Amino acid sequence: MKLLACLLTLVIAAGSALSAEPTPDDSTSRTRLLAPFRDKIERIIFTKHFDMGGSHYAYTDAVSDEDTLNPRGTVKEFNFKGGSSLCLLEIGDDYAVKETTLLHDEDGVFRDPDVSHDGKRILFAWKKSARGDDYHLYEMEFETRKVRQLTHGLGLADYEGIYLPDGNIMFSSTRCYQNVDCWHVSVCNMYLMDGDGSFMRRVGFDQVHSNYPQVHPESGLVTYTRWEYNDRGQIYPQPLFQMYPNGAQQTEFYGNNSYFPTTILHARGIPGTGKVLAVLSGHHTKQTGKLAIIDPAKGRQETSGVTLLAPVSKPTGLIKIDRYGQGGDQWQYPYPLDEDNYLVTFRPNGQRHFGIYFMNKDGKRALLASDPAISCNQPIPLAPRTLPPKAAYPVDWRKKTGVFTIQDIYHGPGLAGIPRGTVKKVRVVALDFMVTDIGRKHGPSTISDLAAWDVKIVLGEAPVYEDGSAAFEVPARTPVYFQAIDAKGHVVQTMRSWSTLMPGEVFGCIGCHEDKNEVVPNKAITMAQKKGVKPLDPFYDITGKGFSFPKMIQPILDARCVECHKGDKTDPPDLRATPVWDNRARKSWNQAYHALISTGRPGPPANDTSQRLGTIAEKSKYLNWIGRWSVPVMIPPYSHGSSQSPLIALLEKGHEKVKMTREEMDKIACWIDLALPHSGEWTEGMKPEDKAIYMNVYQKRMELQKQETANLHEYIDSIGKVE
Repeated sequence: MKLLACLLTLVIAAGSALSAEPTPDDSTSRTRLLAPFRDKIERIIFTKHFDMGGSHYAYTDAVSDEDTLNPRGTVKEFNFKGGSSLCLLEIGDDYAVKETTLLHDEDGVFRDPDVSHDGKRILFAWKKSARGDDYHLYEMEFETRKVRQLTHGLGLADYEGIYLPDGNIMFSSTRCYQNVDCWHVSVCNMYLMDGDGSFMRRVGFDQVHSNYPQVHPESGLVTYTRWEYNDRGQIYPQPLFQMYPNGAQQTEFYGNNSYFPTTILHARGIPGTGKVLAVLSGHHTKQTGKLAIIDPAKGRQETSGVTLLAPVSKPTGLIKIDRYGQGGDQWQYPYPLDEDNYLVTFRPNGQRHFGIYFMNKDGKRALLASDPAISCNQPIPLAPRTLPPKAAYPVDWRKKTGVFTIQDIYHGPGLAGIPRGTVKKVRVVALDFMVTDIGRKHGPSTISDLAAWDVKIVLGEAPVYEDGSAAFEVPARTPVYFQAIDAKGHVVQTMRSWSTLMPGEVFGCIGCHEDKNEVVPNKAITMAQKKGVKPLDPFYDITGKGFSFPKMIQPILDARCVECHKGDKTDPPDLRATPVWDNRARKSWNQAYHALISTGRPGPPANDTSQRLGTIAEKSKYLNWIGRWSVPVMIPPYSHGSSQSPLIALLEKGHEKVKMTREEMDKIACWIDLALPHSGEWTEGMKPEDKAIYMNVYQKRMELQKQETANLHEYIDSIGKVE
């Protein structure tokens, strides 16, 4: 390993060696652009590394041993290329540029620099070799160049670290031990630790990737990109979320019910505003795209709050593009100095590598750093900056639960047109995400025949009072979503996202998908508040268990249906529990499950993997369910599910004089409204050899959770000593 300290003097005029540079390259123009910001950008930290990325926007690198070789020996996605530097750029009084290499590694990669608010320390991620190391967080004391390692662990990748106003550090990590539902890549979620690396604890519990946390300079909240596809298509969207630095109040910032932007990348808050500067990109792309300002005050969906930059333009119409923004000039990692002027990582159309530029909103620019052999990336000023507000929201790490309150479930577009009194309950469903890929040729394992994405655990139900209010307790640090249930036990509306509470957190909703920009007066006191926060009512005997068709629905069919529906050609469907092996999924389905979801289905079979974007519900002869590739935008109430399923109507009429109990009908309706899960555990239906592969990695997850529990106990003890 070589650590080099060398001094290079580069005088780079705007547009030098760039044939696509349209702006003047005279020193007067350069001085005029840079002079107002001379004090802010006198010293800039940046990196040199390969152009990161893989088959999807989130895969900046195959970051851990889970992404190197799968257990069957097939090479998984891997795109690491060693040879990197952590650099300092200095702009002199004459606006000439001097570049200093702080660290160089011929085999490794430096990425994601951040500078402490006092301007004295540099936080960065470093992976020292392709196979022998993973990304971990390091900190350099700038004046002495002393480096210390903050995180450790082979097979665990920590990156995208940031300094928080309270002295803690937030970062992305694969320590969650999860696999992307639709491909062979490990997942990163958000973690938190003290400034010295102690008390590491997880604050993100998301299905797939959460990327690029940044503290907004005005609010003190952390913005980040979250990939969403619970009961909807995985291409759209990758919206921008926000949360408090302790993980509380995780909620949408922009685009969670939109086709556009397909992906919001590298967002940073703009000083003096509530806006962010970001890169708009696609899904099956690397992390590059078009530069834009997002202003949620103008709207939070589609193009309403988006202004494209360099030059300024306004996107219009309905934009539905998977690989959005991949042609022409390309941007990465913008750093806003104010609303009109920025440091950017930029690659002019036709150029091979990215460089560091000063740029304004109209596209006038000055090149600050470039290298003919490698891209220059991720600029951030090395200077003291105003400490953002220490945004605080109360949490109590000693507790195991949190509380959701709903002021009026009928308020908002989610239940538009639904008469008051229709919704009787809120069903709360927890999600259990996949640990690892078991090596299927066509993608990871699955818990349904291409219906539900993840294991679903019904935690219980809460009453909705006459005024539309509700208040209930849920497990903390657990991803949950909600379904509005009517008097028949059918879904009226479903949440195709998830929410996670920190311990002791109280999260209040005004209504069902209410407009966050709308000012709505709080009711003096709701009926739910008068009744007090209640624990969830159990949903029969399946509460707290992964919903399993063989365990929860097949016994009903055995008791009520199989006597007639036992495979005779004259009396389909075959509703027996006979295992049906699916080589594509590497799992067996119950014959009854396969028959109900597939028999009589119009068009492609249920396991057709074409992405039928633009639909809401999938249909068979007997069932109607929310489509795995359903639209990203908000769907109408009663648009899918048990209320629309012919099977439910048939059973309600007393088919062949069979009279189902209310419990049996509720369970069947629940199964349909959960989007037809087959397996209540990821290993259900697997062959023993596949289960062994899965459980081996699952054990690693459990070991890390045990360590995190110990960290939390130590953290709680430390808080107690301070208090």
